[in-house]
Amino acid sequence: MPAIFIGHEYSAEEILFKIKQWDDAIAQLDLATIIDLCEKDIHIFDLTQQVEGTEELKYLWQYYKLYFSENIRVYRRKITIFAQPHLAFMYCDSKIDHANLQQSLHVPWCRTTFCFQKKHTSWKIAHQHISLAQSW
Repeated sequence: MPAIFIGHEYSAEEILFKIKQWDDAIAQLDLATIIDLCEKDIHIFDLTQQVEGTEELKYLWQYYKLYFSENIRVYRRKITIFAQPHLAFMYCDSKIDHANLQQSLHVPWCRTTFCFQKKHTSWKIAHQHISLAQSW
């Protein structure tokens, strides 16, 4: 996954690895891993609602699981990561669609921003904001 790194390069590489774990958990609809990758008091501003904390996030993904097929993938482009040793943010375009693009749902690209916080030795997602692109 190509990305532009600004700031502390090692931390940015760790963030890129963490987002790969996040994307894999989303693709597998692995709720336990999704929750484990987040701060307990995470804030998410999604296209449809605002979520505060991992309990609300769990309910959101239980709802989403009803509508996502098992053969999904997270796509990202234009990734930029700003990182320091204990705090980082990443922005990109993203979408969730079929893993096989020949079966694409033609989902529009969304703007996505993440904020990560490192506590002890582990990066956690503290904030996510998703909005529709201007072209939508």
